[in-house]
Amino acid sequence: MKNLLIVAILAGSYQLATAQSWFPLSHPLSAGGTPATDTRHRGLFLNPALHAPVKHPQLYAEYESRYSITELASKGLAFAYPFSHFTVTAEFRYSGFEAYHELLAGVAVARDFGGKFGMGLQLVSDSRYSVETDRYYTAFYPYLGLTVPLSPALLLGISTFNPFLKKMKYAAAERTMPSVYSAGLNVKITESVQWRLQADKEISNALRVGSAFDISVSGSVFFQAGVSYLHFVVPALGAGFLVRRWRFDLTATLHPLLGLSVAGGLGYHF
Repeated sequence: MKNLLIVAILAGSYQLATAQSWFPLSHPLSAGGTPATDTRHRGLFLNPALHAPVKHPQLYAEYESRYSITELASKGLAFAYPFSHFTVTAEFRYSGFEAYHELLAGVAVARDFGGKFGMGLQLVSDSRYSVETDRYYTAFYPYLGLTVPLSPALLLGISTFNPFLKKMKYAAAERTMPSVYSAGLNVKITESVQWRLQADKEISNALRVGSAFDISVSGSVFFQAGVSYLHFVVPALGAGFLVRRWRFDLTATLHPLLGLSVAGGLGYHF
């Protein structure tokens, strides 16, 4: 009975945490939740079109501690490989705990069309474990992305996840998964300062907005500060640095109801 109670409490906490952001592909390293035009490539499952300009093979690992609850932590890994005319990226993320967890996997293909625009398509597999039936339930969704440089200082990013309203059969129920449309801008204020603005709309939910300033120092040290709003105002601060082929990112987000989340990323380009 005690174990069942613990599982129920943790499952409820996990559902409450994920309900605060109905987008299944969270982006804890991009301050303000602005992955549509985050050209620094922080974290996993960004706008698929952002993989198009990748020039070298890259490996990136991500870890997020959600609200100081170990059982809600997520771990992820991504590998991008550029070919002659396109880039292929494989991404994986595990979140939750033994009795209630989710496995996300995605393969993306992206291409840059002569600097005029970039396009990416990712197939995402979402597997969720049910302790009641002791099995996984899996569904597949498309994730489409487009980036368009409107000027040397202005980048437009558009993406859509699950545009066809696909459903997932889970245990004895069937639920429609979120269908999310996102649009963002990246404004290069100076060579070292960028401003990102993004809006996300899920068909049956309120509009989420996010914004972030991104500052680079000598091209090797980065700072970002952002804020997002979906029922609550959620501020975020982040920093990162490059050392030769290595890259490190750290972002902290403070939710007024759920508390502090901290995400870290470690990358290497070959």
